[in-house]
Amino acid sequence: AEQSAEAGCSNVLVDLCGIFKRSSIHDVRDLVLRQFGPDRFHYVYHIDQVDGSDRVLCVNSNSDVQFDEEFYKFLCKTYGEALRERIFFFVDNRNVIGKDVPFQLVYQRRFGQPLFMQSVVLAHDVDDFSKIWQAMGRSRTMNETRFSIYKSGVPEDAVAGEGAGVRDIKAQRFTQRLYERNCDCKMAGNLSSIYQTLVSLFNLSQGRFYFCDEIVNTFLEKMDGTIGGKLARHEEQLVQKVLGVQVPARVLAHILASKFRRSPVPAVAEEPLTPAVLEALLRHVVQQKFEQRLPSGDIFDEFLLLLSGEQRSLMEISYTKQQQKQKQKQRNKSQDSDTMDVFDKRHQLELCVEVDNYFAYALEARTDLPRRWLNLPLPVPILSLTCALGGERREIHVYPTLQFVYSHHIQASYITQEVKDALGSHPDPDGVCARFLAA
Repeated sequence: AEQSAEAGCSNVLVDLCGIFKRSSIHDVRDLVLRQFGPDRFHYVYHIDQVDGSDRVLCVNSNSDVQFDEEFYKFLCKTYGEALRERIFFFVDNRNVIGKDVPFQLVYQRRFGQPLFMQSVVLAHDVDDFSKIWQAMGRSRTMNETRFSIYKSGVPEDAVAGEGAGVRDIKAQRFTQRLYERNCDCKMAGNLSSIYQTLVSLFNLSQGRFYFCDEIVNTFLEKMDGTIGGKLARHEEQLVQKVLGVQVPARVLAHILASKFRRSPVPAVAEEPLTPAVLEALLRHVVQQKFEQRLPSGDIFDEFLLLLSGEQRSLMEISYTKQQQKQKQKQRNKSQDSDTMDVFDKRHQLELCVEVDNYFAYALEARTDLPRRWLNLPLPVPILSLTCALGGERREIHVYPTLQFVYSHHIQASYITQEVKDALGSHPDPDGVCARFLAA
């Protein structure tokens, strides 16, 4: 689309690589002023790094306000369709995942043009193509927004002959190369996906669509101690019906072989998937899915690292879940006022109890020590007041319970060595109460 000279410059900056990692929004504002002067942009949009809210910083007055519907209407009333020429959007995409800049579609429907004129994506050390694509996705009007992507380590032949000007990103060879590399890296998906593949192949061998799982509630099965037997039967069921039938067995072998060939670990890429290895791997996958597997110290650990979508741990990672957890964490941080900051090690109380079956242990309140510990009074006052009553000097001491120490009202400095010594690592409730009364 043709744009005026005034609207031809970028009004969006997406930082994927941490160039502005230690910069405040005021530093970004100063950079905008140096680059465009005091009359070009009047506001800088940014995302609050504490609660993830949308905010705008006034360039001239330093006023930082919420970018809500009321303020958007004020901007529309003041600038009209020239609004996008007066607000600069700064998106720190490293810390804010899945965040869309608001009012883009509303603006486009009203004025017939995208809110983002041209977007600059800084991705010089990003190899994951999905992150670049996601950064472009900050524009809800992506097909009508121009993008300039800056990335280091680009092979010369990847951009040679591509030409200049506006191009479809999907049509460029460099984009295809990044996409293929990203697919190779993300080929494994996560452990749940490969387990669901096993279930689907089982259903295929049985000629049905639904799987009747004997393990309904994993947590309760673990508490009742029945998970081991049911899991063993489940393993045998999958081995017989998946690996024991030719078509499902060949499908599974083909899927896993194609994944392992792309592994950056030579031992994984070169390991032949014999029937014995395939059966052992199936059992490892099922055990890991239900969190009953211990590291084996062999090639199967490497197999599961790849299938879990993570190269450093066996923790299953789903990109969608990461986004949800990040949003939930930000929401909790702003709404849950009773959340305490993590104290330094020297100000932490460490209490522990070891039991074989905590589910059964917690059923009886009298023997549930952690529950009783929370009600214990601490013999060190958290507040002391001196007052005069009837001409006499009096003192008032306020003592907290252990549960109160979890409150956000507690300062870390209260938990001194004296407080720790009063409890120990495994306090006796009767003894603690006796010492408190004697103090």
